[in-house]
Order: sequence, then C-alpha cells, then structure tokens
Amino acid sequence: MIAIRIAIVGLGRRTFKKALTTISDDAEHWKLVAAVDPDERAHRSFKPRFPDVPVFQDVKDMLEWDKGAKGDLIEAAYVAVPHHCYTFVIPHLLSAGIHVIKEKPAATSPEELMLYQSMAKANAVTLSIASQRRYGNSMMQMKKWLAHLGGISSVEAKLKLCISDLDEGWRAKNALAGGGAMADVGWHLLDTVIMLARVDPDSVPNVAYARLFHVRQSHGHDCEDSAEVILEFPFTPNLITAHLTVSRVGHKEMEEIIITGEKGTLTFDGSETWVYFDPATGKESLQYNPSRAFADYQSDFDSMFTIFHNQVRAAKGEVPSPLQHDCSSYAEQDLVVTGTLRAIYQHAQKHRVEQPRPLAARPRTNLTLGTLGNAGMMTMDWPKIDGVVEDAVIKQLHEDISIYGNGGVFKQFETEFKEYHGAVSLYALLHNSGTNALHALYFAAGLMPGDEVIFPVYTFHATCSPAMHFGIKPVFCDAESNGNISPGAISRAITAKTKAVVVTHMWGIPCDMPAICSALKQWPRVLLLEDCSHAHGAKINGQPVGTFGDGAAWSLQGQKIVTGGEGGITLIKHADFHYRQLILGHYNKRCKIEIPPDHPLYEFALTGAGLKNRAHPLAIAIALTQLRQLPAFHAWKTKYATQLTVQLSSVAFLELPRKSIDTGVEPAWYAYVMRFKAAQAPGGLTRERFVEELHAKGLVDVDIPRSTGLLHKEPLYNKPQELIPFVYTEDYTLHHGDNKLDDFGGAQAFYDEAIKFPVYATAEGQAATDRYVRLILEIANAWLHGDAPRFGDQKQLSKERLERP
Repeated sequence: MIAIRIAIVGLGRRTFKKALTTISDDAEHWKLVAAVDPDERAHRSFKPRFPDVPVFQDVKDMLEWDKGAKGDLIEAAYVAVPHHCYTFVIPHLLSAGIHVIKEKPAATSPEELMLYQSMAKANAVTLSIASQRRYGNSMMQMKKWLAHLGGISSVEAKLKLCISDLDEGWRAKNALAGGGAMADVGWHLLDTVIMLARVDPDSVPNVAYARLFHVRQSHGHDCEDSAEVILEFPFTPNLITAHLTVSRVGHKEMEEIIITGEKGTLTFDGSETWVYFDPATGKESLQYNPSRAFADYQSDFDSMFTIFHNQVRAAKGEVPSPLQHDCSSYAEQDLVVTGTLRAIYQHAQKHRVEQPRPLAARPRTNLTLGTLGNAGMMTMDWPKIDGVVEDAVIKQLHEDISIYGNGGVFKQFETEFKEYHGAVSLYALLHNSGTNALHALYFAAGLMPGDEVIFPVYTFHATCSPAMHFGIKPVFCDAESNGNISPGAISRAITAKTKAVVVTHMWGIPCDMPAICSALKQWPRVLLLEDCSHAHGAKINGQPVGTFGDGAAWSLQGQKIVTGGEGGITLIKHADFHYRQLILGHYNKRCKIEIPPDHPLYEFALTGAGLKNRAHPLAIAIALTQLRQLPAFHAWKTKYATQLTVQLSSVAFLELPRKSIDTGVEPAWYAYVMRFKAAQAPGGLTRERFVEELHAKGLVDVDIPRSTGLLHKEPLYNKPQELIPFVYTEDYTLHHGDNKLDDFGGAQAFYDEAIKFPVYATAEGQAATDRYVRLILEIANAWLHGDAPRFGDQKQLSKERLERP
C-alpha cells in the first residue's frame, strides 16, 4: 500500500497533540510532506520533530511549491485553523484537487458549507469534517442499540470542560471563532445528538429554547462560555425533545448522553455505553466498552483518520467506496448541524445583555438572492440580511457606536482586510464612504493645483471628482474593449507634469496591471493609484488588485461585494501618505496613536485638517461579516459568470466579457457586462429593445449603465470654475492627453453597447442564473429564428410584463 501524501494546515495545540502523532505513527497510511502556519513560533516547534518537511506561512505559498513538485506532491490536507480563516484556506485546497479533512465546525454558515461541498464535487475530491465521535466505535454501538429502545421520547446530553484560561487564544474572541462554547465544543455534542435523534431524514430540529451564558465575566473572552439548548425533532412517531448543556467552566470534565425510549434507556458516559431495559421487558442490561471489546482498539481520532484514508483511496478509484462512511452520506448531516447551530445563535437570549433588545425579538429576515415578486419580477437582494448580520449589528450596538481610535471592529476589519490582500505591511484605514476614501488617497498622495493626473475617461465620476478639489488637471484616456483604461493611452498621455495615474477596475475586471506597471517604469516619480470599488477579491496571477501601486481605495457602499451600506477603505504603501490621510479626516485620538510624536504632522493631531471621515461602527460590523465570506462570494460569482459565458456563447450578437480577459486574471464579477453587437443582431433588434424584452420577462435587474459614462462630457471637468471658483480660475481648459475631446472611440463604443447583468454570490443564485440563461436564450432564439413578436410600440411589452404569473 502506498502512503497518502498529506499536508498539515495549522500547527496549533490540537495538531501537535493529535494529528501529528496519528500521522507520524502510521507510516503505512500517511506521509507528511508539508505544513503551513503563519506563526514562526509554530515553525520552531515543528522543525525539530520533522526537519525534512517544508513549512510555509501561507497556503498559497505551499500550493505554488506543490505545483513545482513532480506529479503534484500533496494529495490530502488536514486543516485545523481558527474558524474565521476557513474561507482563506479551504477553497484554495479544494480548487487544487486536494482531499480535505477539516476540524469542526463544518463551516461558519450553511451557505459557506454548500460552497465547499460543491467545490469538492466539482474537483472530485473528498471533504470530511473532523467530528471524530461520529466515526468512533461507541457511536456505532449506540446507533445499533437505538432499535432496542422502541419509540424515543427524549435526549439529554451534556459536555463540560474545565478551562482555566478562557481568554487565551483565538477561541476567546467571537469575531475569530464565530461563537463561543456552542460553536466549538458544542459542535461535537450537537452532531452526536442530531445523528442519534434524527430518525427521519426529513426531520430537521427546531430550536425551542437557547440561552448563552458568559459566566466568568472577569476573564477577557467576549463570547459565551456555557449554553443551554432545547431542540425538537418533528416528523417522528413521537416528538423527540433534546436538552443540551455545553460548558467550558465545569468544575470537572464530563460527557453524558441519556436517550429515553418506551422500552428502555441508552446511556453513554464518555467511555462506556449501557442499555437499561424496562423491567417489564424481562431483558438484562447491555454494556459496551470499546477499549475492552477490541484488542486493536483505536481512539475515535485514529478511527477518523483511518476512514478518511479509505475515503481518499475510494475517490482515487483504488478501493470501493466505504458504504458506512461514504463521505457523501455525511454531507447532509453537516448541513443540518451547521444550520441548527446558526439557528441556536439566532434564537439565543444573550444573558450578558441587561437592556431590552427589541431588535433581537424581531422575526429574522431571510432574504434570498433571487426573489420573484407578485408580477414575476426577479430582483437581486444584496446584501443578504440574515441572522449573522443582525447579530453583528446588535452586538456592536451594545459594544460601541462611535470609535475614536483604531480599536474594536475598526481594528478587526482593517487587520483582516490586509490579511486577505496579503498586505500586512501596508496601512489600512476605514472611511465613511468610497468617495471620501478616494479623496483621502489623493490628499495623501499630495496632489496639488496644476498637477496633471491621468484618469480613465470611462468610469464612475467619483473616481475623478474628489481630485478636482485639489485643483488638478485631469487627463482622460481611452478604454480597451473591456471598458478598462488602455495602457497604450496611458503611455501616450504621460508628460513631465504628470503626478499620478489612476486606474479603475471597471465592473470588477482587473485592468492590465502588468502592462501599466511596465509603462510606468520609465516614469518612477509618477504615482500609481487604484480605484477598486468594483473589484473586491479580484486578482492577477494571484496578486490582489489594490496592491500593485502606491495606494488604493475600495467602496463599502450599497451593492458592493463587501458592503456595510456606506463606507470605504484605503490601503497605502507609504507611512507618510498614511499620516496625511489620518490628518485629513481622523483627527485627535487616532492621529495621536499612529503618527510618531517627532513627525512634522503630529502637531496637527488635535485638529487635523478640519474634516471628519470616520466610518460608523455599525456599518463596519456589517461589512466585517461580508469580508469573512468574500472567498465564498468570489467562488460563487466565478461559477455563475462562467456559466453565463459557456451557455450564452452561441448568441452571436452578445460579446461576452470572457473574450477580453487574459489567462491568470480573476475578476471580482461585481457585474457581468456584455456588449450588444448591432451588426450581428437580427434586423429590428436593438440593445434597448433586447433589454426591454428581458424586463418584460421579469429580469428587471438587467440594466444599461448610463450613470457610468464618459467623464470628459461632464461640466465638472469642462468648467469647474463655475462650481468651485475658489479652486479653478476662468482660464481653465480641459486637458485630454493625445485624444481630441470627441475621439474616445474605445470608451464610446463600450458605453454604447454595454448591458449589465447581476452576478449572484451565494448558493441561492443558481436558480436565478439558470433563469437568466433560459430567458436570454429564449428571446435571442426567437429573434434569430424569426419567431419574436414584432411589437409596434411599448404597449405590448408592458402588457406582457403585467401578465407574468
């Protein structure tokens, strides 16, 4: 038997205590080939035991190394990382074709888990959850003995640990763990109870009662250390009630499960399993202790790894699929447990909160991403306001609704934003809008009156309008076929007076940054600034947009992929630039915290420049929930965008965006913008008519984006002296590089042909995307084959829209 080559991701206590021992002691089944952990201290602990195994700080680094290995060295990975890091790890491993066994919980939300499961299926790999109790001999015996009990009426389950340092490690932080005792140790208990009590496959437990306790409030943890939960299992012969108690502050460790049925009682005390029969049955009690029953007894953890080994070999076609432990047989169980855990938190009465919480008592809003109205209209509801978002807002309401410094949810968001972009050495700063983030970026860059600044002529006006307040001379450049600024036009427009080049990654498709960076090498003093408002999560050859130049800004507004309703954030490379953006709009405390006392700007710390750009903590609390799901959002958006490209490629009059995207480019898919090619369209079909017919079919989110257009036509850039005369004088004239004012052919053509479609970001978007494809093809084929209704005016379209079921 050839050992499976496995990597370890996360070198924490559990890995050293359990996984490394299991893997190193079983050389017949496993060969450790790589490890990942961002902490150098973990590397120092690991290396003496495994000196020949390479250790990396990032999963992406390990995968790059693996690509260079002959035959893709890594076959499987054990993942034990903080819960909030799953989205930074699991999708990369599954996409690389690596089998994964990950520590519980399965995911932080059912939507995230469905994404992982679909990615595992698409890449033909195993995804297994390290709920080792489900694989152990005791669980197997309990499931067998359930039949002795007859109809089950109740389950009582307790799991208590005695943890002295509740404030130690990432589990002490709700933001990092996604919860406290219930989300962590409670996962095992919940998994066990649901597996035993859910006798009907259609029975999903209801949360009848849930209360979370913060008992040891003197400790520094901000999440529950104990929980009481009552579940009810419908669709069973008898309504089964399960009472769960979970605690990290027990006076001694204990585990106990008691299942009561009409013929007897089944118990488990952590080691032994008993069935005590009703005396009326005349049966004697049964006892089971796996350590005594088997000479080759394995711990639950070792059994789990043995089963995972068999699952991987089965996926590779080396052995038949293990029927009892087929990975797919646990997929639904994992979804039920994940959904139940979320329901527990949604229904919990937070014992720490003493003031009335009317919002918590409201029914949970459960908006889907493709809702059909009464007239059959499909709209994309975004962001998705679910229990996670509502809980984040309520939690923040009781923590702080105004943050003067750089702590709290501001610090969490800025830190995780830098980590996501692999840019921990950069300076991140939140702002109250994307427009103000750009304003701060331009102030930080030192734009001055008379400076020439190159902008794309095709972009949303906020890319350029804040810079006008500094008296700059905008120089507009033409667009490529995908709507992004042309590198060639930039090269032709640069002069000795150019201070900066600003690029916008339009509709989430990255600009040609390698070509732009190459052009700017000849002009080292020219700054490169990125407007990433559409491009959360976009990458070029693995490098996130926003990290190519001297600074970048993102919007967190409204419909953005990561949104807080309103907000913005900048990433800046240079310390002096960061201090300037602090002085502009984050006066007093934050300036005094971050600007060195000996810096020339420190004397302005109290007043700053007189503006206030601070974000609202409630908005950032919402945005943080979205940031943590960004890898999942990105994976779903990529899936649906690919589906649109593949399934609509036969429509000759629609030029799809994939045609203009180079290899190695990963768009964010803020929107899916097609170009309507009139020359290839059937006679009588115009862009406007096509969109109107889509609207009549209920696809009302389809849009001709007119508010995003060619900026050189706007009066703010032609005659700013009339609006801001204190900045511009009467002799101002618009600079336009090497283009005549009416000669932006590429941008004008894109504007005249663009049709914008929504791209969904969660599992619910599949049905919506399928409907989009079906109706687009239906309309296109009707026109191409001469079967389209030849309406003489708009009345027929309006009538058809109203008559939609």
